[in-house]
Order: sequence, then structure tokens, then C-alpha cells
Amino acid sequence: CSQRARNTSLHHCVMKIREARLEDASAIARVHINAWRETYQGIIPDSYLAQLSHAKRTKQWEQTLVDQCVYVAVSGEEVVGFAQGGPSRTDAREGELYAIYVLRASQGLGLGKALFQRIADDLAEYETMQVSVLRDNPACQFYERFGGQVIEESMIERGGVELVQRVYRMPVRMD
Repeated sequence: CSQRARNTSLHHCVMKIREARLEDASAIARVHINAWRETYQGIIPDSYLAQLSHAKRTKQWEQTLVDQCVYVAVSGEEVVGFAQGGPSRTDAREGELYAIYVLRASQGLGLGKALFQRIADDLAEYETMQVSVLRDNPACQFYERFGGQVIEESMIERGGVELVQRVYRMPVRMD
């Protein structure tokens, strides 16, 4: 574990990244919803964030986990983050990071980077990968640290609000 992790209130530093299992669906859904609420508060309307359904999201993750590779970051026994990637949905020549979220309380410990690396390793057959992210998301800096360049911006709607979505392209391998 990093020095920073040892210096926090975590008495035992048992953080690991592993492949998600079907029984993780509910925990992934919880992290997904809570991370959205932490990240997008003040960006996406509270009414939209409040109506995110754990039951619906769990069902979606159960379906996803059947045929897609998802990684989870685990602290002790608790899932505190996840990442999902695969072939790009818009360009067959690229990979795509579909989602990556780490709960705020577990950020800054290297889990996001470790999750990102696992997805990048899975996408090693591609030279580049894309990720779509809201322009107002503080995580934009995270992708820029990995060499992410904005290749496109478009408008999307969430909760009746128009938001700017960026697409970043970054190298899969950091040489």
C-alpha cells in the first residue's frame, strides 16, 4: 500500500482489484449510484440523482456481468470502486473505457489508476481508447494525466438539463 494509504484512518490496508462476480452486482450498483451523487451534485439536477434506483441498477449490472469483464476495487470486503471497458461502441479500431468510479472516501489511494490499468491491459490489442465524460466532471484531469486528448464535445440531456459531454482519446499503453 502507498504511504498515503497507511497514513489514513485505515488501520489495515487491504485494498485490491479483482474481477467482478455476479454476486457483486448489488455492491457495484450501490457504488455507481453513490459515486454519481457525489460526482454530479450541482451538475445534474438533484431530482434526477435522487430517483436513481438501486433495484434497477442492480438488474442492469447483473445482465452486464454475465457477458462483460468488470473489475472491482475492494477495501476489506467492501466494493468501493469499479471499472468496465471493451471494444469502442463507435469505432472498431479503438477500445473504450465504458465506466470507472471510485467512491470519494476511497479516492487518492491509487485505486482509480489501478482500475484504469486493468482495463488498459484488457484493451492491449488497441493502440488507443476513448472515454466519454461530462465536461464539468472533476475526473477530466484524471484522463488528462493518462494522456487523454479531447477529440469531440457534444450536448446530452440528463434530468432536463443540457450538459456538455467530452470524448477523450488516450494511448492504451503508457511507454
